[in-house]
Amino acid sequence: MDATSPTTQQISEKLSNHNIDKGLPDEPPLFQLGQVRYALDSSLIKMCVTSNKMFLCMEASDVSSSTENALMRLVCIDLENPASTSEGIVSMPPVARSQRAASSRDAQFFVDTSGSHVLVSLTTGHTFYWSPLLTRARILPRLNELVVTSVAWAPYDPSVLTGLSSASSAKQWMCSPRILLGTNKGEVWETVCCMPMSNGTQDKSTSRPDFFDRIARKTSGAQAEYTGPVERYLERVFIMSEPQSIQGLHLDTLDVQKERRVFVVATTRTRIYEFSGCIPTTHTDHSCLYHSIFEPYRDTLLSALRIELPSDCANSHLVCTRQVTLPDDQCTLAWLTGAGLFHAILNFRVAPTEDFIEKSGLLNHQEALPDFLAMTAFHYVLVYKGRVECVNTITEDLVWSEPLPIGIHEQLVGVSMDVVKGTCWIYTSARIFELIVTNESRNVWQIWLDRKNFEEALKYSPNEDTRSEVLACQGDNLMAQGAFMEAAQVYTQTRKRSFEQVALAFEEKKAFKALLLYVTQCLATLPLQEKLPRMMLATLSVELYLAELNRVEENKAFCLEANRDSEPEEKIKSELRQLFHTYKAALNRKATYELLSRQGREDLLVAYAEAIHDTAKIVQRRIEQNRYDDALQLLSSQSELELYYHSATTLLTRHPANTVICWSRQTSLDPVRLIPALLQYRPTKDQPNYAVDYLKEVVYNQNNTAMPVHNLLMTMLVGQISDDSISDRMRHDAQQSLQQLIEGTNTNKQTYYDANYALRLCVRKKLHDACVRLYARMGRHENAVQLALEADDIELACKCAESAPSVSLQKELWLRCAQHEVQTKEGVDKVLKFLQRTSLLSLEDVLPFFPDFVVIDGFKEEICNTLDAYVERIANLKAEMERTTRNADNIQEDLQSLSSRFISLDSNQVCVACHAPLLQRQLYLFPCRHGFHADCLTREVTNQLPPRLLRRLIQLQEELKQWMQPEDQSADGTHTKDTSSSTAPVLAGMVNAGVQGLTGTLKLDKLREHVRPQAIVDAISTGINVSVAGGRRVFAPLDLFSESRLDENASLTGDSSIHRSATTSGKQLEARQRSAAFDAARSEINSIIAGACPVCTLSVQQLALPFVDQAQEDAQEQDAWAI
Repeated sequence: MDATSPTTQQISEKLSNHNIDKGLPDEPPLFQLGQVRYALDSSLIKMCVTSNKMFLCMEASDVSSSTENALMRLVCIDLENPASTSEGIVSMPPVARSQRAASSRDAQFFVDTSGSHVLVSLTTGHTFYWSPLLTRARILPRLNELVVTSVAWAPYDPSVLTGLSSASSAKQWMCSPRILLGTNKGEVWETVCCMPMSNGTQDKSTSRPDFFDRIARKTSGAQAEYTGPVERYLERVFIMSEPQSIQGLHLDTLDVQKERRVFVVATTRTRIYEFSGCIPTTHTDHSCLYHSIFEPYRDTLLSALRIELPSDCANSHLVCTRQVTLPDDQCTLAWLTGAGLFHAILNFRVAPTEDFIEKSGLLNHQEALPDFLAMTAFHYVLVYKGRVECVNTITEDLVWSEPLPIGIHEQLVGVSMDVVKGTCWIYTSARIFELIVTNESRNVWQIWLDRKNFEEALKYSPNEDTRSEVLACQGDNLMAQGAFMEAAQVYTQTRKRSFEQVALAFEEKKAFKALLLYVTQCLATLPLQEKLPRMMLATLSVELYLAELNRVEENKAFCLEANRDSEPEEKIKSELRQLFHTYKAALNRKATYELLSRQGREDLLVAYAEAIHDTAKIVQRRIEQNRYDDALQLLSSQSELELYYHSATTLLTRHPANTVICWSRQTSLDPVRLIPALLQYRPTKDQPNYAVDYLKEVVYNQNNTAMPVHNLLMTMLVGQISDDSISDRMRHDAQQSLQQLIEGTNTNKQTYYDANYALRLCVRKKLHDACVRLYARMGRHENAVQLALEADDIELACKCAESAPSVSLQKELWLRCAQHEVQTKEGVDKVLKFLQRTSLLSLEDVLPFFPDFVVIDGFKEEICNTLDAYVERIANLKAEMERTTRNADNIQEDLQSLSSRFISLDSNQVCVACHAPLLQRQLYLFPCRHGFHADCLTREVTNQLPPRLLRRLIQLQEELKQWMQPEDQSADGTHTKDTSSSTAPVLAGMVNAGVQGLTGTLKLDKLREHVRPQAIVDAISTGINVSVAGGRRVFAPLDLFSESRLDENASLTGDSSIHRSATTSGKQLEARQRSAAFDAARSEINSIIAGACPVCTLSVQQLALPFVDQAQEDAQEQDAWAI
């Protein structure tokens, strides 16, 4: 170990002398030194890690060195995918014998932050460019004789590609950002490296390389690759007056509006320089860009010098990183010199003419000078020969020290910091170590808390518990300083101080405003689920506000000087009103009302009622304050109807006019619930009855139909009419309203009051006109007319007579009115004028009412007019009789012409039902030319007959059967005593009873089975044949009841001629009666059977039926699937 490095005992003493938090036992250590498992096949010269890519510069192996004249080997390892590596070699061109051979140990290694561009500089003045896409580093011939000691990479600028598309036919160009180069002679150069790339991967070009370079590569056996000048331009932008080696160079930019501000830091062995300026954000020129930054400093070198630290150390190290703990416009600077560790903040927000290196400080070396420097977020990493130390950047205390295992043949080479990922790497000539940092900010909050920098402590608090601790300490500090309001705001955010403890502290300090702020802030932070604590804090807040308001008023009244700094009264009330609105759900209504009432804060009580929408409370308060208009306005502005009913009596009795207006506007009110208030209202003398006005409004305009409302209006109108103290105009208006109410309030003249109650009321008050109208509305027109006539109101009596429901009653009532008119008025002219009012009365109706001795000269004209009307009426009746006679004659002629009507029949026509020739047997032929056999027609019609006609047909069939039995018996030669006159009624009754019993007990299908078509045909055909023959006597033997048959029956009995002559007249009369009944039965059967064509009738009936009967189809389908 080197003699200048600290020993283990010294390190232990340093650690023991500082307050170092080594972490909890279960926490991992803050720093760990881990070795990277990567086998180096040759000695490591330089290493750089950026963007999670590791770049290694190693000595060339023996094979590559002998075959390709390789000086160094470059390796790029992607740490996210270690299997993916890129390699390249650095080959030295042939040099003259007089020149010193290049040594790889003195090489400088620079990589941009993106890990895409690499520069390798040798002390011989050769500089090489390499990219992981290349297999061989390219020499930069324009940089010959320049020993590059430091590099600053500018942000990438697309303008560097300007003009390259025409320079070569390559498909793609690879260009580096603009580069600032610091040399060992104190010069700063600007350049950019560009080269064409075919297919994006191979470094081939059609450009012609340097002739000597091509010869050298051919002699060395190298492949023919592009080796032309890589640097596109090279320009010197600055030179120091004293030729000192520039050992550190950093460039940073910040875009402000339309310009880009550039900041450059350059360090030598003992000095640090700063340069700043502005360039445009967009430009198209690919030439030198940063010469304008250095131009103001070329003649005044001292203006660029920031600080000088004299020391004997030959080297210095500059580290500039953007820490996550700083804003985007700031950067951390650390400069390791022999005088100590200089640290500062680069502030890019300063004015262009001001120094941007701020908050600088110097950390002195304790024992030995570190070899290398790195910097993490909160620590400086100092690397010695054989030890690594970490010093806190805030406290500048040593917090970690670890021996660095270096072998005997190993040498410490350097330190690399990945500014993108924040990792730190230490490497020797044979091994690579990573400084593993775990939760570096774990104790930062405690450090800032000890320094009472509470903002930074809160910023780095790892959890809620530590944050609460920081806030508690901050609150205590503010309380001690007397900043009570700020302390109250801080205390509400911590749980390390109880509510009681903080409240008592404020009370002891008499900081009531701060206490009020603390309580309200605590209330705001409580969750909604904590109902009881929220209620307590809300109530306490109200009490504190009231107490503060009292103090302000007292100061205002007694101490104007004290009121100078007190809070205005209105502001406190405004905040309290806001509290009511915000925490109305948390406040207890009863307790808050009592609190405000006890202190006499009526305005705040109303404000609280408004906040919780307690309109009833507000209305009550305004009524108590006799502010009736305000109460009515509030009622009108809300929609809760219960408030109207609750305050109805008070408002109507004290402020009736506007109350009725308010009620009338609210059409949703139920007037029935307002009846108690209306009954208690008593209008003063000469004051309108506003209760009647409201009832008229709801009855006439709002069409209310509630019977209690109509009854109450009836009562009040009757009371107004009976009141002698009111004016005539008001009484007349009441009479008109009562008449309208009795007749009906709507267009349909429908009434909703209790008529019996109204009649009793009007009778009690002796309102005859109203009683008459009520009698008429109740349908008791006789009473109405009688009462009107008793009151000698003939006009009203006539109106009641006209409203009678029947003409006969109207005439009767008009007669009563006429009688009263004749008896009460003298003069025939007045009676005649009265008769003109109705068409129901004539002169002869009223003549009996006149006295026997009366002059009828006045009736002469009226009697003549009546006689003329009678004559005209008789003439009209005679003309009508003549028209009727002519119509009867025409009908008789039509009947006589029916016997001559005929229809032609084709001999081949067939029966519609059986399709047999129609002329085979008895037939029916209809005007529609459909023909049926008689029996076929009977069957068809029977199937279509309704139940009633079917039963009638069976009854007629049975009657004809009974009547035809005597004919059958005569054929057999057996005769019985003639008892037809005595047995005929009994037989007919039995037949009717039997048929009715049959038709009553059997269904429709069974009834059709009892129809005998042939018997019906035989019964009908008898009449038909007689009709066709044109006379009854041709077929007289077929008539059961003819006179010849009766004579024959009489002869067969063997009676004498004397007996036959005595009974012939009686039997002939009976026979004629039975024959007429028989013919009537046959005619009825004939009308049932042949009344209409069954084909046409069925077609007409089916026109109204649907095409598909769904129910019938479903039934048929169900029957088809039945088992």
